[in-house]
Amino acid sequence: MDKLRSSSSLAGIGSFTASTASSSTGKESPHPHPTAASQQLEQYPKNLIEQYLRASSKIKKFERAGFFKRFAPSAGDVQADFQRLAYSFEESGIHQYAAMCHIGYAKCESYGGSSQREAEAFLRAARSFQRAHNESGRLNLRTWHSGFREGALHCYQRATEKALDGGVFKAAILRELRQLEPQVEANSSLASPAHQIHDLETSAETSSQRGDFRSALQHYDDIVDNIYERRGARMYGDLLRRVEVLRLLLLVHLNLPPARQSPAHIKLIEHYYGLAVFELKARPSSSLADEGSGQRPGAFVPEQQQYALAEIACAWVERKMYDLKQLLRDFGAEFGALSPAERQLLKVMHSDLSRSY
Repeated sequence: MDKLRSSSSLAGIGSFTASTASSSTGKESPHPHPTAASQQLEQYPKNLIEQYLRASSKIKKFERAGFFKRFAPSAGDVQADFQRLAYSFEESGIHQYAAMCHIGYAKCESYGGSSQREAEAFLRAARSFQRAHNESGRLNLRTWHSGFREGALHCYQRATEKALDGGVFKAAILRELRQLEPQVEANSSLASPAHQIHDLETSAETSSQRGDFRSALQHYDDIVDNIYERRGARMYGDLLRRVEVLRLLLLVHLNLPPARQSPAHIKLIEHYYGLAVFELKARPSSSLADEGSGQRPGAFVPEQQQYALAEIACAWVERKMYDLKQLLRDFGAEFGALSPAERQLLKVMHSDLSRSY
């Protein structure tokens, strides 16, 4: 037993000295074994890209199948693969591949799917390309710097083609496209009616903030003409109410002579002045909105608000400026649902009158 113990201890000492000798000489094993973590780091993007290429090949098989669809891969399965890969690429920060996965998803949706979901997929692809473009700009990279932007523009345009005309979704797509490509005109074939009206209202508010009230009045006139020409008054009832109040207040504030007023302006002033002077009854907005497509003042303005505006118009026409200043203040205090643009204009008008009256 003593001999066995001594031999085992010697073997242990020998192994310890061998290990210390190798470490002291600085020599390493000629075939080091890589850790599992390093293997995962090296293969992580590669595996995702291989999965993307595999899913893309399934789409090609599906396209080549022609009439023999039963031999082709399932479009739903390929679509699920693209969706899963897109989220994985986004989490990894590889936005250009995420965009291509969204495009693959949209291509699968084109085979008997929904055009709305196809448009949403193209919109996600455009946003991913835009993130890749912004990221390359922050890193000062020149490779593919313009390619990502062109990809975003292409996907935005495909999304507008698939989205329904006149909808809020298409207008949102076009607003994002205008941020990327400001040269897209509001009256181009890409612009929907909702987008044009939104741009006109934004331009009117910007003009008012600059103090260019004549341009603001012109933009509001264009909004009314645009809506009634398309026979879409019922869809924009709240907007038409807001625009009518702003148009009347701007006419009072600008104090234009009759020769400088358009027929629509004269009709608007006569309507509210008649309510105050001749004590005409304000017709409810519901009855006016149902009568054809012609422009009728007060069609979408509540009755109580019509009478308040009539007093303002009457005081302005009869040059009762002290009364006008008080009526403007009362109008803003009485109606709490006024828009910021209406309140700002009331504030400017009251301030200007307070300097002289």
